[in-house]
Amino acid sequence: MFRRWVLPMFITLFALFSLMTLRSIAPDLLSKQAMYFAIGGAIFFLTSRVSFQRWLAVSPYLYGLLIILLLLTQIIGKVTRGATSWIPIGSFHVQPSQLAIVFAGLFIVQTMTQKPLTTWPAFLRFALIATIPAFLIFIQPELGTTLVYLFSLGSVFFLSKTKTSYLIFSVLGILLVAWLSWSVLLQPYQKARITSFMSSQQNTTHASYNAQQSAIAVGSGELYGRGIGEGVQSHLRFLPERQTDFVFASFAEEMGFLGTLPILLLYIGMTLFVVFVGTQTRSAAEQYFCFLTATMIAVQSSVNIGMNMSLVPITGITLPFFSYGGSSILSLCFQLGCIQAILHEYRKSEVLHIR
Repeated sequence: MFRRWVLPMFITLFALFSLMTLRSIAPDLLSKQAMYFAIGGAIFFLTSRVSFQRWLAVSPYLYGLLIILLLLTQIIGKVTRGATSWIPIGSFHVQPSQLAIVFAGLFIVQTMTQKPLTTWPAFLRFALIATIPAFLIFIQPELGTTLVYLFSLGSVFFLSKTKTSYLIFSVLGILLVAWLSWSVLLQPYQKARITSFMSSQQNTTHASYNAQQSAIAVGSGELYGRGIGEGVQSHLRFLPERQTDFVFASFAEEMGFLGTLPILLLYIGMTLFVVFVGTQTRSAAEQYFCFLTATMIAVQSSVNIGMNMSLVPITGITLPFFSYGGSSILSLCFQLGCIQAILHEYRKSEVLHIR
């Protein structure tokens, strides 16, 4: 009985922390963020009411919609911070790349259960399905989102019963794509982010400015923090993107190390619970989707927090359920709604088994 309330509890707690932070550092965005969480809660509830098998059945259409939206982004998308990632719809902006993991993930999971990756045609089909959205996101360019997408879908591939030769081929392919991306596709500012991170800590170029200001904000919070509304880096705008990419640094400056511990525990708890749901089901499709979701939460939150602490290069990804933004919150609520649907199916099977 308690299990069905775990994911709503996590979402509610994240919403409270997110709204509290925005109220301090960007109060003009508070009402919109509250609306996003309210709509996201409704999406979570409605999604969880639909059988996971039904979501798998419509996954080809969701995948097709994703490809159309990503192509539209290239045609009519709005350029923001050097990336064409947003489709303007009135006063709102939709970021289709945020839908990539859940829509493509559902389709890949459905495909893998129908045709296991034991033959070259099945393997190539998997690679094609995964690569098309990755390429369309990468050329926006959205390096961070692309990496999280590939890690999440890659976890399903490595968990599947596939041949060693396919794994070796995949690793070699990834290395080749990485080399070509660095040589041809990566923008100069993206290369600068990586090279500045790898160079001396005394680097004061523009590429390392964001990382330095973020590290200063986190460090100045010390153990107990400066207090709500007392953050210097965020309120004086030294900290760029204080409400999105660097919201964790804004929070850490005001709440300190002790204040950030609940946030870290929430991400660890959510990840472990989604893995737990995956281990309780006997359906391969449900297991794959749970592990895919857990990987996404773990990788994206770890990279963002590490980026805020200057432990990893800046990749421009947001903190799940914490950063400001409607596209991210709504897509995450849909994805966790699918996990909740899996949990409902597991509970029904338990009751039937007992009877």
